[in-house]
Amino acid sequence: MIKKFLLLSIFILFLNNCGYTPIYSKKSLDFQINKIETIGEIKANKVLLNKLKIYRNNADAERSYNLIINSKSVKITTAKDKKGNPTHFSINLTVAIKILDDLNNETKKIFSESNTYDNSANKFDLRKYEDNLVKNMTEKIFSEMILFLQTKN
Repeated sequence: MIKKFLLLSIFILFLNNCGYTPIYSKKSLDFQINKIETIGEIKANKVLLNKLKIYRNNADAERSYNLIINSKSVKITTAKDKKGNPTHFSINLTVAIKILDDLNNETKKIFSESNTYDNSANKFDLRKYEDNLVKNMTEKIFSEMILFLQTKN
């Protein structure tokens, strides 16, 4: 028991002193977003705009960006049964962002997520499921986008 406690204490001591800091828990952000333009998929853009609100009007920011977000969602039938009815679908969400910084330097980055799912006889539930998939993929892309903006020089 004492060995486990000693190992745990040493592990915590090393983790504390190695300079590890979680990326998303930074209290002071060093960038802000001045202007956001959106084109394309309305649902994905709405999620991105809601999540990007906290990065607006940051007084402590060293850098500021203007973003142009172009999102596109494509639904593809991947498998059909013998009668030709679709049994499996694939949905692909692509978000291309153009970043303009203070010095009018332009950076482009494309983020993409895809998912496959089964068809459902209840079309209402299928549509709700598709909307939920798009929302989850958008949130994943948002995380990648913020990580990109934080690590951008």
